[in-house]
Amino acid sequence: MSNRRTFLKSAAAASAASTLASFSPAAEPSAGERVRVGLIGVGIRGFELHQSLLRSSHATVAGVADLSEHYIDRIGPKLANPKTPIHRDYRALLDDKNIDAVIIATPDFWHSKMAIDAMDAGKDVYVEKPLAWSHEEAVQVKNKARQSGRVTQVGYQRRSIPHFHEARELVQSGALGQITHIQLWLSRNRGFAPWRTYNNYQTPGLPEKSKPEHIDWERYLAIRPPRPFDPRRFFGWQCYREYSTGIFGILMSHPLDAANLLLGLDIPATCSATGGIFVYDDGRTVPDTCSALFSYPQRKLTISFIGMNNNSFNDQEAQYSGTNGTMELGTSWLRVYAEARNALFEKYVPSERVGQFRDLRSLPVYNLRLSGADSTLAHLEDFFVSVKQRGRCRCPVEEAYKAMVAVAMALKAYDTERTVRWDEAQGQIIA
Repeated sequence: MSNRRTFLKSAAAASAASTLASFSPAAEPSAGERVRVGLIGVGIRGFELHQSLLRSSHATVAGVADLSEHYIDRIGPKLANPKTPIHRDYRALLDDKNIDAVIIATPDFWHSKMAIDAMDAGKDVYVEKPLAWSHEEAVQVKNKARQSGRVTQVGYQRRSIPHFHEARELVQSGALGQITHIQLWLSRNRGFAPWRTYNNYQTPGLPEKSKPEHIDWERYLAIRPPRPFDPRRFFGWQCYREYSTGIFGILMSHPLDAANLLLGLDIPATCSATGGIFVYDDGRTVPDTCSALFSYPQRKLTISFIGMNNNSFNDQEAQYSGTNGTMELGTSWLRVYAEARNALFEKYVPSERVGQFRDLRSLPVYNLRLSGADSTLAHLEDFFVSVKQRGRCRCPVEEAYKAMVAVAMALKAYDTERTVRWDEAQGQIIA
């Protein structure tokens, strides 16, 4: 049995050593060497980013912008410097010569414009995922990043989790054999309507300061058609396709980007998608349950995704199925299971009957569980160090673009109820 358990464990241990070396922290900078950051959007995710940023040794907050009086009031006491400028208009941060870089944590439909405006203003950009609201907008951001030469990082923080790189080296070593299918999940159930929250994802409802005088509604809809004031569309923007990419962009894109990292994937050839509003028919216009299927014929691979906001039974994010083994990968674990019969087992376990492993394949030959690491901080630190060194981040815009195209394909397939394909020559999604 000991031979069996060393099947992938030795390969994983070897890759872990090199992986951890690449995640060694940079030297502590002096206060004057810190990146001066402007925070655009300090709602639920923006507040989380700020909490991680407070522990950064490479950056300091030099300005904040948000349209909500509630969120401005909440962030104020948390700022390390009580004199930090706070604005309603994000462009004030872009005009501030004391700011080196911005972190954008706004609703999806603002990502591309703010990122482009920031690069035009000479700022480096950390923008939350997804990269944009649509494929067309993503192309604009990608082109601007290439033309401007600014340092960019998109918030796919799994790229800054060491064991994801360990998993990548494991996959690329060939130990799992040929991977023909990847199943992705991201499902949640908090017992109330998803995305109808404020402050965090566990606080349903609206804050006290949710009246017209508390929110700059006109500026919020500056790039959308005007409509009567509705605080549910501000605090619960994720529920509306006008502002959000829904489950496909907010949830699916995380493990899909990780698959791109592990296998070096590009844009899928085709996508079909389905789903609907099955539980929370509360005026939202994005599905609460959906699935998608992507094909990569040149890689002889398919990827499927299941996402829902009404069940959380499956706690894993991804299952990679190979001819020699299966790998389960999540933010806190990496598990590998061996196939019962394959040439690799006959090579590694010559003294035991390979067939007997059929009854034991439910036991992982490699099982790594982790907790407590702040992947958001690690991803931010990678950005800050890259800004100072003018280097390449772990997830620059050109990498995140691949996941964004897949998101846009899923959205179009869902909307049209047709299988869509990627036209590489035209750089377009065809329904």
